[in-house]
Amino acid sequence: MHMGFPAFNLTLEQLADVEHIDLASLADAASADLARWIAMPAGLREGVLEQMANHVAPKNGALDGPCTWLDLQTKRCRHHQHRPQVCRDFPVGGVGCLQWRAAYADANLS
Repeated sequence: MHMGFPAFNLTLEQLADVEHIDLASLADAASADLARWIAMPAGLREGVLEQMANHVAPKNGALDGPCTWLDLQTKRCRHHQHRPQVCRDFPVGGVGCLQWRAAYADANLS
C-alpha cells in the first residue's frame, strides 16, 4: 500500500540499460528481478521506467501511495507474474506484513 511503484532491486539506470549490467556483481534478489524484467512485456517495462524517472519522494517522512500495479478494488497486483522479489518475499498476511500493519495502525496507513 505504500510502495508508489514496483520496487525492483535494480536502479533506474540498470533497468534502462540491462545489456551493460555486471551480472557477477548482482545479489540474488537483483538477479531474480533482472530475469523477470527481461521477460516482462516491453510496454510494462516502459511504464515502470517512466514512473521511476518521474518519482518524487514524499516529504516529512510521509509514505508513498499505493503501488501503481495494485488494483485498489480487488487489492491484487495487476501484474502478479512480473512482481519484484520484494513482493515475493513479503506475502500479504505474512509475518512481515502483519508487523508493518501493526506498526502503522495508529497512523491509519495499513
